[in-house]
Amino acid sequence: MLDAAVADLAAKAGPVGLLSLVIVLILLGRLLPRSAHEDRVGDLKERITFLQDTLATRDEELRVRGEQVSKLLGQGDMSVQVLQSLAREAGSDDAVVE
Repeated sequence: MLDAAVADLAAKAGPVGLLSLVIVLILLGRLLPRSAHEDRVGDLKERITFLQDTLATRDEELRVRGEQVSKLLGQGDMSVQVLQSLAREAGSDDAVVE
């Protein structure tokens, strides 16, 4: 659609119309120089790399945290079993003493 409009404008207005269209497109930000485009693409690639590194770091931290929670849960279960067995033993000793 834009190609047809450019061709129509070039046919009707000639080089001055085409130059005017190019200037308008540049001012509106629709037409970028190659160097500006390459800068934007480079910035986006750097941002993607940074975000990928951040995600990898976060995933490693979550893995370590999961391992720590698993260890703590195991120790907590053992502590509960010890306390329950002590409570049972204390309860049976109280029954014998009375």
